[in-house]
Amino acid sequence: MDTNQYMDMFLDESHEHLQSLNDGLLSLEDNMEDTSVVNEIFRNAHTLKGMSATMGFNKIAELTHEMEDVLDLIRKEQLKLNEDIIDTLFKCVDSLGQMIDSVGNGEAEDVVDVSDLVKKLSSISKPDQAAAQAAAPAAAAAAAPAENKISIELTDVDKDVIKQARETGMQAIHVRVTLAETCLLKSARSYMVMNALDELGDVIKSVPSAEDLEQEKFDHSFDVIIITAAEEKAVQDAVNSISEISKVETNVIDLAAEEKAAAATAAAPAPKAAAPAPTAKKAAPAPAKKATAAPAKKVHHSQSVRVDIEKLDTLMNLMGELVINKVRLEQIGQTHRLADLTETLEQMDRVTTDLQNIVMKVRMVPVSSVFNRFPRMVRDIAKELNKEINLTIEGEETELDRTVIDEIGDPIMHLLRNSCDHGVEEPDVRESKGKPRAGEVGLIARHEGNNVVIMVTDDGAGIDAAKIRAKAVEKGMISQEEADKMDDADAVRLIFLPGFSTADHISDISGRGVGMDVVRSKIEALSGHVDVETKIDEGSVFKIKLPLTLAIIQAMLVKVQEEMYAIPLGSIDSTINIQESEIKTVQNKEVIVLRGEIIPIIRMEKMLQVPHVKDSDETFVVVVHTGDAKAGIVVDNLIGQQEIVIKTLGSLFTGLKMFSGATVLGDGRVALILDVATMMQ
Repeated sequence: MDTNQYMDMFLDESHEHLQSLNDGLLSLEDNMEDTSVVNEIFRNAHTLKGMSATMGFNKIAELTHEMEDVLDLIRKEQLKLNEDIIDTLFKCVDSLGQMIDSVGNGEAEDVVDVSDLVKKLSSISKPDQAAAQAAAPAAAAAAAPAENKISIELTDVDKDVIKQARETGMQAIHVRVTLAETCLLKSARSYMVMNALDELGDVIKSVPSAEDLEQEKFDHSFDVIIITAAEEKAVQDAVNSISEISKVETNVIDLAAEEKAAAATAAAPAPKAAAPAPTAKKAAPAPAKKATAAPAKKVHHSQSVRVDIEKLDTLMNLMGELVINKVRLEQIGQTHRLADLTETLEQMDRVTTDLQNIVMKVRMVPVSSVFNRFPRMVRDIAKELNKEINLTIEGEETELDRTVIDEIGDPIMHLLRNSCDHGVEEPDVRESKGKPRAGEVGLIARHEGNNVVIMVTDDGAGIDAAKIRAKAVEKGMISQEEADKMDDADAVRLIFLPGFSTADHISDISGRGVGMDVVRSKIEALSGHVDVETKIDEGSVFKIKLPLTLAIIQAMLVKVQEEMYAIPLGSIDSTINIQESEIKTVQNKEVIVLRGEIIPIIRMEKMLQVPHVKDSDETFVVVVHTGDAKAGIVVDNLIGQQEIVIKTLGSLFTGLKMFSGATVLGDGRVALILDVATMMQ
C-alpha cells in the first residue's frame, strides 16, 4: 500500500489525538477517581495504534498498544490509578509526539528509544495479562468446534446476491481467518485481509461486522464472504501472504447444500443472526472496504474539509490582486467619467468585499490551537518548581488569522513561564501572605474592535518597580536621573528592554534575559503591542493586542514630496492641519500641543533623509499611537483612505525597520507601509 498520499492526514490526525490524550490525562490527574475520562483516552490511543499500524509505523503502534493495555485495565477497574502510572502515560505521550514529528520530517520513527517505556507499561499491566493469557486457551477451546465446522448464517439478501453471482459465472467463497495468538494489532490485520480480498472480488459480508473488526470486538478469528472469479487456492494465498495469520480456511458456498443443512442447524446459529443484520441490509457488493477503512470514525466531520495552507495563501494572494485591480478600475472610471463603469464597479465592490470577508474567515483559526498546549506545560513547570498552580483559560474560541496564530505561541509561552516562575510564589510563602496555597494563572482571549486581546494574568508577587529601576541603572540601561523621574508604570515597562532580567539565578524556565524583549519584538513584528500592569502582592497582567489579520487592511495614503506612503488606519488617532509656527521645541525635540496633550513630532523628510524642498504655510500631521504613546507624523499631503494589500518586502530589505511591508496602488505604483511602532521608538 502506498502510504505517502496519506502521510499529511496521518500527521494531522495524530497531533489531534496526542492533544486529546494530553487533555484527558490532565483531567484524569486532577481527579483520579473519575475513570469516565479513561474511555476517551483509551479511544484516542486505540485509534492512534490502528492508524500507525496501517501506515507501517510499528514502534508507534507497539507503544500505543501497551498504553491501551494499561488503560483497558483502568477502565475495567482492574487496576488502580496512581501518580506513577499518570507520569508514565505522560512520558508515553511525549515520546509519541517526538516519534510522529520525526516521521513527519522524513526520519526514522525509532529516533526515541521507547523500550524502557514499553517494559514499564508491560510491568504495570502484567499481573492481569497473565490472567488473560491463562483464560485465552479456554476461550480458544470453546471456539474450536465452530472453527472445525466452517459455516455462516446467510440472510435472504445474501442468498440473492450469491445466486446472481453464480449466474454471471462467479462463485461465493466463505473465508475463515484465524489470527496468531501473539497478534498485537488485530484491527490492522483484519483491515489488510479485507484489502487483499477486495483486490480479488467483492466482499459482501463479514462476521463480526466491519465496524466491530475495526474496534477489535472479536477474539482471533472472523468470517468473510467474497464474490470472486478466483479459485479457492488464490484466495487462500492472498490471505496467507499477510503476516500474523495462523490459519486460513475456505469453502465454496453451495446454496443447495446449505438449504438441506438449514433444518439441522437452525437452532444453533439463531442467536448469531442478529449481529450481522446491519451489514446484510447494505448487501451491495464491495462496501466492506469503505466500511473497514480508518476514516469511518470521522462521519461527524463530513461538513468540513481539510485544506492545504498553501492553497489558502494562494487564494489570499489572488484576492489581493483582485482588490488592486478593483482600485485601478475605480481610478479609470473617475478619470474618464464613465458612468456605466462606475455603476458596475459599485456592484463589483460589494462582491469583492463579501469574497474578501469569506477568504478572511476561512483563514481564521481559533486561538485554542495555540492555547491547548499550555495546560500540560504549566503542569510540568509547577511540578519542577514544587509549586501549586491552577491555569484557567477563557475565550479559546476567539479567532485570529493563521499567519498571526503561527507566531504567537512562543511569546505567550514566555509570558506563562514568567508568571509561573517569577510571579506565583512558593505555597508556604503564599500561605504566610494569607493567600491560597495554589496560585492562579489565567490565559484570556477576547475581541476588541478589529483587534484580539490576549492577557496572561497571575495572582502572584507582582513586579517591584523600585527593584526594576535599580537593576536598569546597575546594568547601565538608564541613568539614575532618568530612573528618579520615571513613574512606576514606566519603570515596570523596562523589563521589555533587550537583555533585562531580574532573576537572581538562571534556571531552565526563565531568567536568561532573553524572554521579554523577544516577546515585545515578536508581537511588534505582527503589528501588535504588549504592555504590563502590576500590583505588589496582588499579581500582574500582561496584555497583548494583535490585529485580526495581516493581509488586507484599511490605510491612509500620504505623500512626502513625490512618494506615496501608507499608514495603517488602526494606528491613526486623527489627522490635523497646523501652521508651522505651532510646532514648538522642548529639550531639543519638536512637539505640538493637541487638546492639552504634548505630542512629539516625527518629520518624514528627516526620517527618510530626503532633501527639504519648500516651506508651505500649512503642515499636515497624522497623529498616530502605539499603546498609550502618541506621535505626530509630518507629511506633505494627505491622499485619502484606501484598502491596501500588504506584501512582504523580502529578504533584501530586512534592515528597513521603519517599513512593515509594501502595497501596489491602483496606478501600478508601489507604496511603502510605515511601521508606526518602530518609528516611535
